Amino acid sequence: MSPPSDTATLLGPSLLGHLLRSAADLPRQPSTDALLLQAVLQADARAFQSPEFRSGLAACLARARYPEDEETRAMDAAQWEALFSEPLGEQLLSDAQLTPEQRQAHLSFFLLRPEFSLELLSLYEGHLTRVAAHEAQLALQAFPAEQVAPIARFPPALVARFPDLTAIEPPVTAQAISLLVPHVLRPAQVSRMLGTLADDILATAQEDAPEQAHRSAFASMAAEGLRALAEELRTQSDPRQVAQELVLGGLQYQAFFQLLGPFTEDARAQHELLSTSVSHLGMALGGPVGEAAARVVSRQVFQAVEVHGAGGRLPLGALAGEVLGVPGLGLAPGALSEVTSALTQLYAAQLTALEDDAADLLSDVMPLLFQGEVEGLGSVWASLLGDPERMATLQALDAQARAQVLRVLLVGGAVGLFPWEAVVPGLQASSPELFGASLAPNVPAERYAASAARAVAVLANEELCEQLSQGLCSPEEALEQAQERGAALFEGGLLPADPALTTALLGAVVPLQPTEE
Repeated sequence: MSPPSDTATLLGPSLLGHLLRSAADLPRQPSTDALLLQAVLQADARAFQSPEFRSGLAACLARARYPEDEETRAMDAAQWEALFSEPLGEQLLSDAQLTPEQRQAHLSFFLLRPEFSLELLSLYEGHLTRVAAHEAQLALQAFPAEQVAPIARFPPALVARFPDLTAIEPPVTAQAISLLVPHVLRPAQVSRMLGTLADDILATAQEDAPEQAHRSAFASMAAEGLRALAEELRTQSDPRQVAQELVLGGLQYQAFFQLLGPFTEDARAQHELLSTSVSHLGMALGGPVGEAAARVVSRQVFQAVEVHGAGGRLPLGALAGEVLGVPGLGLAPGALSEVTSALTQLYAAQLTALEDDAADLLSDVMPLLFQGEVEGLGSVWASLLGDPERMATLQALDAQARAQVLRVLLVGGAVGLFPWEAVVPGLQASSPELFGASLAPNVPAERYAASAARAVAVLANEELCEQLSQGLCSPEEALEQAQERGAALFEGGLLPADPALTTALLGAVVPLQPTEE
């Protein structure tokens, strides 16, 4: 009996490809998820030789990522097919020596990134952790300097290297630096400072290491980002812009050395790389507040991905927004920084909405709030909540002013500015003044966090908040919608909440508007 022909060998993958293509036209359901996973886990090098299989698999993956957007889905399918046609891509997904867990992890890497660069894949010879490090550094270099917040801080560890910066009383913020320009710090001088940092980065590429070629590529890219900022400063005269570029350059430098550590590690280091990038982007976006929010976002997304990828599954549910309420949100630094920005702006909006009575009550806290300081913030809130005189004043405020105070507190906790353990005793003891009724005793801090996450998610949706305040929907209806719209992005949002506590918190931050008689 003669050996099977190539055509016969490819018949199975070809038919499977047609089946996948048909499945891509169906609504996502457990059976389509199972088909996609099995196709990935069982495909070998021969399967990837089949154009029908590559096309069908690409169509299914694109549908999972963009179920409602046909035009974007078509472009994404083309991106997948290019990956499958790339030798390194085929190797990462079909090598016979790969375990099912490795195949699933490799596909998830690409699935959770709306865009992936085949150039980077080639540059780092298929080493996905190094691709992730490069991508993380590149996200910082793509951040516009003009968007650096006034309260963003130059890395404290670098201040001592530049004598002119040591004259600034810590923290060394972009706003404080701008006051030195141009009389103390000239733009050309700042340009040279960034050039020095770029030289430091390039020097690391000269060290002997097994991965020296990859380290050199990574260092060259990072140094190029700093040199680009330095070049811009040669023609820059606006003090604010000079300060913003110096702070951004300092963050890029610090991120590079923090990313370099995990650069040679295995896939387990990829979350660490992403957290580093997003936290630095958060600092640039909103100072310590943005940095704290970035940590919360990263942690919540990682947990959602792990839950949906458990048991050898693909994290399709996380990608579809089933947990986090943001369809398409994956592990790309740029996408996570957009969510971080939204959380930072939500907190800032509560501060700017404070009217006189609420601001007077928070007079001891206001300096920290408007400096964007998070260190010690929990203790200050705890002190305020434990002050009987302040609590009596709070109770005497009308519901709207009281809500303004509580919104700052709850949103701050929800975006990670302080541990809930610091304020829960005060909230518990003052519940009659804050919520109009005593709460159940000994409610653990994680239940407060979970309940606050759901209340804050309602607050974050202006339309929903308006409907609730006007009595056009019930708290239960509002909370159900909030759970679908991103409550899990906040601290504690993936944990079970206490229904009674959640309703009490929501009623306190979104009170009914007074009716006109």
